[in-house]
Amino acid sequence: MEIERKYLVHQHLLPELKEGERMIQGYLSEKPSVRFRIKGNKMVLTIKDYYTKNRRFELDTPAKEVTEEEVRKLMSLAISPPIIKTRYTVKSRQGLIWEIDVYEEENTGLITVDVEIPQEDYPLEFPEWVVGDREITGEKRYTNLNLGRKPYATWADLAE
Repeated sequence: MEIERKYLVHQHLLPELKEGERMIQGYLSEKPSVRFRIKGNKMVLTIKDYYTKNRRFELDTPAKEVTEEEVRKLMSLAISPPIIKTRYTVKSRQGLIWEIDVYEEENTGLITVDVEIPQEDYPLEFPEWVVGDREITGEKRYTNLNLGRKPYATWADLAE
């Protein structure tokens, strides 16, 4: 079981981001979530099913080498356009790993951060660059599946 929270960031306060991993991520099913993630020439399938907003079952396959043809086929099978992002990790004083996702293409300008916590009531200490009062864990438009369907660049409220 995994307990994860997702937040927006103060982009101007982010630390220097180094050694990120660029990935293509798409979905083959929504409920349960069946996701492929391609990094370089390796692909992992992940199955997720939610118990509550913050708790979920998650199962990953071992990484498999994929050809360009297989990547094209996976992308054509996706139920929404796959997204592209680069993931950076930062370890906090609490020892937690914060995963910063910098989105590309039609989602350029969006940066989010996820953190996995050991229990639901864990007292998080937010790095200065995390908008701690702006949790987006349950907001559907910020899910990677929905960012493929309705990219960040199309959001009417961006100017607000």
